[in-house]
Amino acid sequence: MNKRNTIKQLLHRGCLLMGISAITSSAFAWDFAEHRKIGDRAMSLLPRYLVENGIFPNEAVADSALLQILNMSHMPGSNAYAMNELTQLPNIVTYGTLCGLAGDHVENPMLLETGLQTHFSKTNRTLALETQAMNEFLTGANSKELLDINLAYGILAIKDLSHFYAYGKGLNEHLKMIDPELIRRLQRPSEVNKVFDKLNQLPSMSKYFCIHIFAIYLAQEAGKEMCKGDTQMASNLMFYATMYEAFAEHFLQDSFASGHQMVRRGFSASAVSNNKSLHDFYNTIPVQTANLKGETWSAYGDKRLNQNMMEYNEADDYRHIRVTEKHPYSLEKGDSYERETKVFYQVVTATCESIVEVWKAYQNALEGSGENILNEIPSERDDLPQFVYDRFPVIKDFPIPFGTDLDDVPLEASVAGRKDELQLIVQKPFTRNFIRSRVANSFMFLIGTPIHSNRDGVMTYGGRLNVSMINWHKFGKGKGMIMEPGDIAHWVSPTISGYYMHAPSSSYTIKNWNVKAGANYNMDIFVSPKRFLGLYSYFEMGIDRRNDETRFLVAPSVGIQLGSLIGVHNFNMPGWLRIPLGIILPLKFAVTCNKVAGRPVEWISNMEVDILF
Repeated sequence: MNKRNTIKQLLHRGCLLMGISAITSSAFAWDFAEHRKIGDRAMSLLPRYLVENGIFPNEAVADSALLQILNMSHMPGSNAYAMNELTQLPNIVTYGTLCGLAGDHVENPMLLETGLQTHFSKTNRTLALETQAMNEFLTGANSKELLDINLAYGILAIKDLSHFYAYGKGLNEHLKMIDPELIRRLQRPSEVNKVFDKLNQLPSMSKYFCIHIFAIYLAQEAGKEMCKGDTQMASNLMFYATMYEAFAEHFLQDSFASGHQMVRRGFSASAVSNNKSLHDFYNTIPVQTANLKGETWSAYGDKRLNQNMMEYNEADDYRHIRVTEKHPYSLEKGDSYERETKVFYQVVTATCESIVEVWKAYQNALEGSGENILNEIPSERDDLPQFVYDRFPVIKDFPIPFGTDLDDVPLEASVAGRKDELQLIVQKPFTRNFIRSRVANSFMFLIGTPIHSNRDGVMTYGGRLNVSMINWHKFGKGKGMIMEPGDIAHWVSPTISGYYMHAPSSSYTIKNWNVKAGANYNMDIFVSPKRFLGLYSYFEMGIDRRNDETRFLVAPSVGIQLGSLIGVHNFNMPGWLRIPLGIILPLKFAVTCNKVAGRPVEWISNMEVDILF
């Protein structure tokens, strides 16, 4: 009995780990190594940024201030800054390490501090595993191995919804979700755990600003203490300002991952639609993105931060494609040659701007400004967007959420003439819901009738579930979200279906039902960016039940989706319209050949009505 219980426990744990692994692989944006690289690169550039913003006279003075106030050191053989009091050898905790662990592995900055300062901790074991993967040129450790160390990693992935934009909500709507009450509650360390439980429900941009504003508050308090001559207290407060800022920047950096701009995160999206497949799809297809500065770039997702270096495909000669500068910094810190993508440049620039805002707050307080940013936060949510636009230049670096009306946001004056061009980029992409209908889990209702002369009163009623956990796709040329005439998209995924055939007593047809499973193949041929002919097929096998007999069944099908060829796009319709329209009009229909062992072939014509995707 004990052995049987042990086997059951192992099976239960195995299933739990598999389920959580599937969720964790899509719940977070950049992998650990990518977050670390962004954070370390930004911190290495920080002395230059601090000088350019008039905070320190030169980079050497800025570098010295970082080392002294934050108790940092230069990581040997690297351009990274190491946090001395958080480092438990052989682990080395850099600023980028904090960005990488924040949010994905540890829920809040206080838990991050205590976890790193406890030598035999799950946090340090996790960091050792992530560092080993990074040293093997991987972007992150295996999810199962991480779960073996700390099951809480998977639980956090399930309950923390804050690594994604709220797709469909505009920029102002994201900023209105900043919660002033939660920011003020962070003043009491005893409230931190409860506050972060609430922050986990916000979109990434909203959560970033909540934590970033509090980091600025701590920096202001540090500057006031330094102004009074209390160096130790100033160092303590600036340390915590840095911890909170690194945590905030994790969510800033997540906002640049394409899959996290396009996918709506939530329980129903994860458990029903399976947004992991959508997340993975958008990580591989470049998503055109823009910010308030008018800068545009092609965004990719995790594991692809610096892995799309194909400039030579567009080059006419060899004069300007070589990486010739060893590093872009004045200080010698052992940097190496590396290619960088545009999205890497954008996210590092935003991270630098964010850190600078914290140090500006410190410097202003040191000079006696007496400001308290918590007193500046508007009490009315409708006033929060303007507060952010006026107070935080970093907002100009964020990718503009899809669905934003640019008439409602402050574009930089220099790009006002390009508003129409930028609006086309940040509008909800036409292909987004089309892709969702192909990649996400989908369920459809089947209404059919046999194709033979004696079919009066004979009807089939059934359903089909297309499962996206395992899928393959080829989306046109793979160069963007917009399809051109002649482009073809291919999709393959598993499918499960079944139906009941009802026949009146006067019919020679015998009532029967079947259940089957197999593969679904879709081919969409685009004749324009918004019109395509959809061809699809199923190859399924299962069982047929009739006359108290169960027999083997093979059921290939072919179908056609005409609606999108004539401009009737059911995937962009609300359910209350899509479902009745699919019943009234033959937008999608298929013919199935049922071959039951020992019985004649049956031909069934089906209308397919999309219920859920």
